[in-house]
Amino acid sequence: MYKYTRQEAAELLWISTRSIDRYIKSWKLRARKEWKVVLVKSSDLDNMNSWWTPKQEIITENNFSTEKQETNTNSKWIDLRDKLSTWLEEIYSDLRNEVKEKDTIIRELSIRVWRSEEIAKNSVSLIDFKKSQFLLEESKSHLNQSLVDLESDNKKLESDLKYQKTNNFILIIAIIVLFAIAGTIFVLKI
Repeated sequence: MYKYTRQEAAELLWISTRSIDRYIKSWKLRARKEWKVVLVKSSDLDNMNSWWTPKQEIITENNFSTEKQETNTNSKWIDLRDKLSTWLEEIYSDLRNEVKEKDTIIRELSIRVWRSEEIAKNSVSLIDFKKSQFLLEESKSHLNQSLVDLESDNKKLESDLKYQKTNNFILIIAIIVLFAIAGTIFVLKI
């Protein structure tokens, strides 16, 4: 009959619920799940409990000497079991303290993560930052290309201006020479 929960079975055998789970998975204990509760078969627990605690024999006249030896071994088993249980209780309390410390650390770290997420939400996202950086680099390259184009246009205009100045100077000299020739022709005809 399935009547013990995992926790009750663990307390009966003085082991952890994790060990109960391992015994269930290895078919050393039979179990059944009802809703969300796992129930362990009581006969399997009795068998396992008898394995954990040694049985005491009934004293008879024939086996008094063997009974004495068995009670000695039983008392050794009980002493060993008591020592083991105190040792396990110490380990359990130490582990519980460590778990509490780690829980506080986890709580503090989760608060820090939450705060950093809030800061990240209120700041510029990485995608927007990369996008603005990309646009800035693109505009810089566009400005550099425009600057190179303007410099080449400026050089071309300077060379055109120099060419026109030279042409204008030649034309002015040619006009002056023509006026000088026309003036000498006019003076000679008179």
